[in-house]
Order: sequence, then C-alpha cells, then structure tokens
Amino acid sequence: MKQVLILRPNQQAAELRDLLQQRAASAGIRLQSENASMLRIRSYDDPSQRVADVLEAQWDGAMMVSVNAANFFAEQVHAWAPGQTMKPCRWFAVGPVSARAIVAVINRPVVCPWREHNSDALLALPELQQVEGQRWLIIRGHGGRELFADTLRARGAEVHYLEVYERVPQLPSAATMSDWRQRIDTIMVSSAEQLGAFLAAVPQDALDWLAECTWVVASTRLQQLLPAAISKRVMIADSAASFAMVDAWHRALQLTEES
Repeated sequence: MKQVLILRPNQQAAELRDLLQQRAASAGIRLQSENASMLRIRSYDDPSQRVADVLEAQWDGAMMVSVNAANFFAEQVHAWAPGQTMKPCRWFAVGPVSARAIVAVINRPVVCPWREHNSDALLALPELQQVEGQRWLIIRGHGGRELFADTLRARGAEVHYLEVYERVPQLPSAATMSDWRQRIDTIMVSSAEQLGAFLAAVPQDALDWLAECTWVVASTRLQQLLPAAISKRVMIADSAASFAMVDAWHRALQLTEES
C-alpha cells in the first residue's frame, strides 16, 4: 500500500487528498494519505500600512501571493474598513488556485499564467514587461519572497507591500515523526516554507528515510531546495494545483514501476 504525506494545512489539502484517492482507485492502487502542516498561519497587523489607506490609494497593478493572503486580507478589510472598496486596478496571481481566492475577495478579473504557475511565469506575462512609473501593491505574508517585487522595481515600478499574515512553526512530535518514518513512502509539498520547516524538524538519523521517499514538488525551485542527499526521486508538478500534483504523483508512480 502506498502511504502519502501531504505537507499542507487541512483545508488546502482536502481537495488534493480526494483527487489522490480517486486516481488511485481508478488505477487499482491501494493508497492511504494524510496531511500535516509544519506552520500555523495567523493574522499579522502590518505596522507600515493601514488597510484603509491601501484601499483608498490608486494602484496600477496588484497581486495577492496566495490563498492565505486573500483570506486574511478579506478579514482585515471586514474588521478595519467595512464597506470600503478598492479602486479598480489590474490584478494578478501566480496560479488558478490563488486567482479564484482573489476573485472571491475583490470580485474583479485576475490574470495568471496559463501553463506554468510560478513567479517566473507570472513575470514573463506581456502585461508585466512595461511597468515603468507604475505603482504596484503586493499583499503577502510577513517576510515573504522578494523576487516579484525586485523584478518589478528593476523594470521601473514603485512597489509597496501589505503584509496580512505570518507563519508560526508547528512541528511534529517525536512520536509522529517516528510513525512517519515507519510508514510514509511519498511526500508531496507545494510550499517552500512548509518544506523548510519540515526539513528543519527531521532528525539527522532520518535522512536515509527521506532519501528513499518519492518527492512530488510543485516547482523546480522546490526541487532545488531539497538537499542533494534526498533528491534522487523527485517529480516536479506543473503547478501547486491539486490536479497537477496528482498528475505528477501518478507519473512518479509509473516511473517507479518501470524501473
């Protein structure tokens, strides 16, 4: 029986687990999956920005980096600026999952890359090539990545952040880690933060277990974050979307059976 560990919070992992079970059943594969989050997400009050000021400002473009960004932004608008709406601007997202979450919050169209769903693909969109003199807003977690903002600034844009959530480590117990080492043969991860927290929690003597696991990751960047010693069996999904992760898992399984 295949035993899969999904490094995602419960709400975000539910769809992936369902799709995994459906694919496994259709292929005649016995599978058990579970999910765990290495991080607890909580609201963050950005000391450098007021939500009301962000809503009142005029932006040429904006993006929310994740579903969490969309959800916590919506909470803060409801709490601190009820009834206030944002001025129209162009909205962008890395992929369709976060795009749907953003649409639910702002009720406006959101553009995202079509084939690959990552920052590089987003930055390659024609709409983002000529941004000199524009004002951009990035809604994100506290201390998030700088790639998108740095690239826009290099292209001449003025970039501002609104940080609406923060990540707090939520590490597994020694008993849980021991149980995983006995059972889990596949690990699926779509977040660099989840991966980093997980690897930090794993004891040194468990590296042999990780090296024997099949890894399904959402991007080349995540593959590059895996230590060389445990990156022998890695399948890269087209995106973090659940269907893409399941497709990658199935490809990895087929390669294992052929070898």
